[in-house]
Formats: sequence, structure tokens, C-alpha cells
Amino acid sequence: MPWPCPDPDRPGEAKLYLKRFATPDSRAHLAAAPYLPPGEQPDDSYPLVLVTGRRWAHYNSGSMTRRGGNLALDPVDFLDLHPDDAARYEVRGGEQVTVESRHGRARLIARVIEQTAPGQVFCSFHFPANGVNRLTSDHADTVTSCPEYKVTAVRVAPP
Repeated sequence: MPWPCPDPDRPGEAKLYLKRFATPDSRAHLAAAPYLPPGEQPDDSYPLVLVTGRRWAHYNSGSMTRRGGNLALDPVDFLDLHPDDAARYEVRGGEQVTVESRHGRARLIARVIEQTAPGQVFCSFHFPANGVNRLTSDHADTVTSCPEYKVTAVRVAPP
């Protein structure tokens, strides 16, 4: 059944705003939000920016039970870091590292790759046992209250 369905007797509409928007003048009203800097910035104590996200094999899967076959496709999480940062912090690919923020600590396996920007590290949030979610801050968007998972200042060290 197409959405939206205003009531059970109407089948709904294939497109929501085909002729007019739900505003007094029938027009869409768009506004750019002012830029706000991230809730925290890297500094001498926490010089890297952690970005968390999804890995290809776990995208939209395993969010409830983690009993699907996707875990076998990509069974280990890594901390991706640029070769320049790996050299700077004496981290070798394949070794376990501690990632620490002002909010918590996690242990991951380092993966040194060119695709990660210098000054940033990346890991997923698909592996609860790694403790990555303990690293992120409680900062949130001022309008939507969406948590700021993408910008957390961290440091990396051997375990």
C-alpha cells in the first residue's frame, strides 16, 4: 500500500508531494542551518579524530541478533589508520592497539591503509565486545538531537 494513507478507506498516494507541499502557500521552505563546529576537537592529548561507521558486510544487518551469515564475511573489526599516523605513533598493521578518548577505551587490531585520511582513524560499531561505543562523546545535534558519532578526539597506543 503506498504511503501516505490518510485513512483506512483511501489506498494512499504513490508520491507524497506531487502537486503541493503541506504549507500555507503550497511551497517547500528550505533553510540552511548555520555551521556549528564539532563538540570536541583533537588536541595534544587526543590528536586523532575517530570516525565510526559501517563496514560493507554488516550494513543493515545484525542490528538485533547478529545471528545472520554476515559476520562470517567480515568477522573482525579493525582500526584503520593512515601510514603517516601509523609511523608517527609506532603502530604496525595487524597488532592490537588501544584507542582511548576522553570518554572511554577500546581495543582493536590496527590496519594501515592509504584510504584513511591523515589525522583520522576509522572503525565500525558492529562489534559490541570491542567497546567502541564507549569512546564516543555525548555531544548531539542541537536541532535533531542526533548523537555525534563521527567526531571524537582519540589517541592510539600499543595495548
